[in-house]
Amino acid sequence: MTVLLLAGLLSACQQAPPPSPPPPSPSSQNGYGATERAFVELAIATDEQALKLLDLADRPELEENRNVELAELRKLLDAPYVNNHAGHDMPGMPTDAEIQLASTSPDALEQFVHTHLTESLEVVRSAGSAITHPPTAEVVKLMERHRTAELAAG
Repeated sequence: MTVLLLAGLLSACQQAPPPSPPPPSPSSQNGYGATERAFVELAIATDEQALKLLDLADRPELEENRNVELAELRKLLDAPYVNNHAGHDMPGMPTDAEIQLASTSPDALEQFVHTHLTESLEVVRSAGSAITHPPTAEVVKLMERHRTAELAAG
């Protein structure tokens, strides 16, 4: 179910098929595989976009959490990062149009921040059951703790 959710999220991007994968790296032999890489790439794209929204919200604790996550996520990459999700409408990822609207409407800003938190928590929880690579699983747990605490704080 979780793998299907992640696959569905990635196929929702409607992007061209990626080039052939490089030969397995040493990290893939330790459980860092396609599922982990897909999650890491999606989470980086989501957090980068969320930072644009959170900057408007004057919630420095949320911005700090996203920056911590981005640093940890980038450590997991086994190849250079390419944002394959730019401009896509993905669960938990604020769109440019939403960010623009949020910049002029406090109600929209509040709604989009809440949507980011709830939807990204759902994605993180789904990934948690599919991720087998221990360091990636630790970052997933960190992200889940962040989203849970952020939602509880309002």
